[in-house]
Amino acid sequence: MGLGNVFLNDLIELKQNGALDGATRVVEIGAQQISDSLIIAPGLPEAYQLFGCTSPPVMTPVGAENFTMSAPSSAPFWSALGFERSAIDVEGDAIRIDLNRGKVPRRLRGAFDLVVNAGTTEHVANQMNAFRIIHHLVRVGGIMYHELPAGGLIDHGLVGYQPKFFNMLANFNGYEALYIRFTAWGPAKIPDYLRKMNPHGGDTVIDCSIRVALRKLHPLPFVCPFDVGDGAPQPWLTILHRALKKLSLRKSRPGADSFRPGASG
Repeated sequence: MGLGNVFLNDLIELKQNGALDGATRVVEIGAQQISDSLIIAPGLPEAYQLFGCTSPPVMTPVGAENFTMSAPSSAPFWSALGFERSAIDVEGDAIRIDLNRGKVPRRLRGAFDLVVNAGTTEHVANQMNAFRIIHHLVRVGGIMYHELPAGGLIDHGLVGYQPKFFNMLANFNGYEALYIRFTAWGPAKIPDYLRKMNPHGGDTVIDCSIRVALRKLHPLPFVCPFDVGDGAPQPWLTILHRALKKLSLRKSRPGADSFRPGASG
């Protein structure tokens, strides 16, 4: 898990477009490291200037040890940009939240201006819960950034993502999609065990990634999307449907109390 040159370019664009104006708190989904590609990126001085950094941290490329324990933490990078950085993870000094089953503590709900998911949720089986956690962490008006596998990258994680997933995620939750970008990186070798079971399937596959920036616009509960073609219900209609369904279930139970709306999502 790491922040590279492509992420840096996206961060610069978000800042230039005003999406990060006033942003001071960032949380990473999975504690990130800084890749060599960011350390040597031509745009790094521009990023420091944009964010008003006067004392850039010293970061040294680690070569073959890139993305191992030898790679630098992202913490000094964020601090130099003026952010208070937190991370959700299972080790170190990170905030402990199980992305499969956990919930965001009330004190952290809406506490962050920017949530960065740069290669973490693909390792989580419970996608609904992982994206609900992201929804709860970010404040209204805040940005959710994703950089994730979208094809190839066989055995990298448990899942890959389609652009439609993020379209539906945005539509169901009333997010503003600032951009959805699909990138093909080139061919990669198919693992030997798959080649043996698929002798006529070829030797390589194209590795692809998707980069998404979404803005949370409403303090509405999280709604898990489903595939409904090109459209989706507006989020408040989905929530109204949920409320009416709960009311119907309560009324159908013997001795049910009058309906009392509860928090959802």
